[in-house]
Amino acid sequence: MRILCVGANHKTAPLALRERLAFDEPAARAALEVLRRDYPQAGFVILSTCNRCELYVLRPLHARPRVEEIRAFFGTFHHLPRQQYDHALYVHADTEAVRHLFDVAAGLDSLVPGEDQILAQVKSAYELARAVGTTKAELNELFQLAFAAAKEVRSSTRIGAGKVSVASVAVDLARQVLGQLAGRCVLSVGAGKMNTIMLRQLRRSGAGPILVANRSGKRAAELAAACGGQAVPFENLTQALADADVVVCSTGSPQPVITADKLAAALARRPDRPLLLIDIAVPRDVEPQAGRLAGVRLYNIDDLKAVAERNIQLRRDQLQACRGIIDRRTAEYFHRLHVREVAPTIKALYRHMRTIADEELAAIENKLTGQPQRDV
Repeated sequence: MRILCVGANHKTAPLALRERLAFDEPAARAALEVLRRDYPQAGFVILSTCNRCELYVLRPLHARPRVEEIRAFFGTFHHLPRQQYDHALYVHADTEAVRHLFDVAAGLDSLVPGEDQILAQVKSAYELARAVGTTKAELNELFQLAFAAAKEVRSSTRIGAGKVSVASVAVDLARQVLGQLAGRCVLSVGAGKMNTIMLRQLRRSGAGPILVANRSGKRAAELAAACGGQAVPFENLTQALADADVVVCSTGSPQPVITADKLAAALARRPDRPLLLIDIAVPRDVEPQAGRLAGVRLYNIDDLKAVAERNIQLRRDQLQACRGIIDRRTAEYFHRLHVREVAPTIKALYRHMRTIADEELAAIENKLTGQPQRDV
């Protein structure tokens, strides 16, 4: 059998090219059906995420598709001239293809080492290929072993330790400062993408009620509705600050929208309880002096990035242990494959040796009994 992986990822192709090579689910299904029709002896899985687009192929030794046919398929399917993408494609074969798949499933080939979303994406890609009927028994086994390898890497090392996105670090920070988040009022100043991500993660952690203040009342209402919260007029920001336990800020304002004076006025209206402000805007939404007020904890984007970078380094420190697991799992897979491939030869050799032994035994018995030896 030949095992191939042909694709492009964040290391070889910019976002603009990855977008053109990507397969959404309908496109992946259609592509798999074309591959099944054109190469019925082979098995296929297409893995397409924001950071990679890869085609895994397992075929008999002298069957098609060849590597050149796989490389050409990306352009043919996407109506993309080959000279525009071919330089970004990599090819892994046999041992390297298996090791690469195991690396990908375990998150070792991700932009952030050890990120856990990729395993679910690999499983979804495999399930789609299985539903279309392009996996065959050999690819079924290979991907099940990839899932097992990923599970062992995650359970036996600290590759997944620590949050590494700004939004995740912000939620962890809120939990560390305030303890349980259930019943904690969260105020979002701004209604952009990062506000949305942070509010959703805080909501999943049990925080609430949710308040949203934004200069555009429409955008505030849309985000509040999406997060099960309430929009507040931007001119009522001081009162909203007085009600909040956690404030997340990310606006496009060139000047601070929360000054030390405004925050001091808000603190005068609230009971004596801590207030956490997480300001990820650039330029900053919160005056640095506001962080010096009693009971206030203020973190900016650099504070969160420093925490995330420490966590990333912690994960990188685990890579050697992870590689050891992947190398062992890869060797085990090829040992099993080798045993399976040579088993018929061993069985045939055993039958042949058994026949010779039976013939020799019959000849000896004939000599001992004085019976003439029969032709065999």
